[in-house]
Amino acid sequence: MILVRFITTVFITGMISGITLFSSVRLFAQDGSQLQPFAGLTEWQQDHNERMTWWREARIGMFIHWGLYSPAGGTWDGKEYKQHYAEWIQAWAGVHPTEYARQMKPLFQPKPGFAREWARLAKKAGMQYAILTTKHHEGFTLFNSRAPYSLRNDLTGSTNISPKNRDCVREYVDAFHNENIRIGFYYSLLDWQHPHAYPLARPGYPREKYEVDHQEYIDYINEHTRELMTLYGRIDVFWPDYSSAQFQGAAWDTRQILQTCRTHQPHIVVNNRFWNGIENKKGDFATPEKYVPPTGIPGWDWEVCHTMNESFGYSIHDNRWKTTAQMLHLIIDTVSKGGNFLMNVGPMANGEIPLEAIELLEGVGGWLTRHGDAIYGTQASPFSELPFNGRCTRKALEDGNTRLYLHLFDWPKSKKIQFDNLLNAVLKAQVLNDHSHLKLHQENEITTIVLPQNAPDEIASVIMLDIVGAPQIEESSYPTQKPDREIILKASDGIIRGKTLRVENGTNLGWWSDVNDTVFFPFLIKRPGEVKHTGGTVEQLPGHYHLEIEYACNPGCGGSLELRVADKKFVIEVEPTRSWTDYRWLTVGEVTLTRPGHDFVYMTPLTIKSDGLMNLREIRLRPRK
Repeated sequence: MILVRFITTVFITGMISGITLFSSVRLFAQDGSQLQPFAGLTEWQQDHNERMTWWREARIGMFIHWGLYSPAGGTWDGKEYKQHYAEWIQAWAGVHPTEYARQMKPLFQPKPGFAREWARLAKKAGMQYAILTTKHHEGFTLFNSRAPYSLRNDLTGSTNISPKNRDCVREYVDAFHNENIRIGFYYSLLDWQHPHAYPLARPGYPREKYEVDHQEYIDYINEHTRELMTLYGRIDVFWPDYSSAQFQGAAWDTRQILQTCRTHQPHIVVNNRFWNGIENKKGDFATPEKYVPPTGIPGWDWEVCHTMNESFGYSIHDNRWKTTAQMLHLIIDTVSKGGNFLMNVGPMANGEIPLEAIELLEGVGGWLTRHGDAIYGTQASPFSELPFNGRCTRKALEDGNTRLYLHLFDWPKSKKIQFDNLLNAVLKAQVLNDHSHLKLHQENEITTIVLPQNAPDEIASVIMLDIVGAPQIEESSYPTQKPDREIILKASDGIIRGKTLRVENGTNLGWWSDVNDTVFFPFLIKRPGEVKHTGGTVEQLPGHYHLEIEYACNPGCGGSLELRVADKKFVIEVEPTRSWTDYRWLTVGEVTLTRPGHDFVYMTPLTIKSDGLMNLREIRLRPRK
């Protein structure tokens, strides 16, 4: 995979970056928003939704990083390189391509049947499609290219690394097709050995001085594309990688490459990495890498590629493996926000998959066997917040109703789920794959689901909720009281007035060094206290709350602070903790809320010692029992 930042040393003047739109046709994405131009090729825009139908149903695929970097395993000449991307070992160690090829080629010896083992494991893991690195940044090809430079060159001898009389890409394609798993090809636009490639992300070895003819490299890419699109039968995904602000779009002759794909594989889907920015809305889908966008990418198709440990390529010393629960929570989180999840595996030089990766894939597959209905073919959650620790996915049913899948990462201690913002009537609630119905109660805009005593699944239990019609969710732009009446205010919810106070990393308020800097937190009260039923009347009772703050403060810092909420004022002394990251809870006092509607927590410094008042992470108004 590509790193976030590159150093570009050469700028080719007159380079056309970006694309030209050759049609005024207005086309729209799945949610009705207008599509971005796709390299000026209107036919790609016109059948975008049709081509993406299977992809939107699939939701989970396998990424396979395998190549001449695999024998190195993140080491070179006995030295471990701790960087997270072991497939970059040539760059990390600054190895010249000639020496790199001399040492690595004899060690790349795939065992017979490696691809069948991959495909069977992918099937067992519930993967719906797979993407193989046919050429990574070092420029070596897993397919047997007939391009002149691939066949023979003075630098590395040949770019082709499949064993004699074998084609690793052919073996991969045949094995996965045999398991009815869709096929994709990763192809690096970068190339660390071709003499006429753009000077992007070069490793640290000295480069010979000669006149660069970039058109020769473009012709080389075009020949590779033609081979990949014509020699292996049906290909479902083309996954190019990587572009920059200077080298993108027309710089890669994208129009011709896409035309080749279109001519030979008219159904194919292509990612957005012919253009700069992994969340850009060009191509068929965006490609965030090793992170899940907090709110997804609204109005666009997207796919997270993520690792099982830290590296994409095989690393002998990278033992930071995720647990099955961590991996599944990442998958569920991604799908709940409308994305696909591409789960990476880095086989060893002989094609064997590390035992830790096999166990992870089997664990994911086991959960999907039981809960796949809540992942495959689902759409993003209609909720911005949930009253439990977990996620939600949904499906439109044929009768016009909607099925919500509630993925519970923790089993609620109260043994119930309560929604106060779901306006639809609920038809039924069940534990997924359990035909017995759960108890339901809807009253005063509160939907209560009574859960079994114990969690059905230790990683993520799924509750299936059928509702009438399309979801209707009452949302507020302010933080809203939870169904249990607790009010939680995050640092990012605060509205700041001042010069130095700011939100740090989205998690806490910091740099509070000016006594004139203030912050207030708006929130919405739906039920101040309990509801009392007397005869035919309903009385809203006041609610009593503990006001608490979570803060940290360096020794020697602190000060005094005024807090106001619900017409009550508190003055507190901010005592130091052990550091700016040593957070602790402080109970400020008790507050009574008497009416539904909006209210605020105001915070005003009175005195500030030394470098700052405090770091503030969270405020809570917790109902008094």
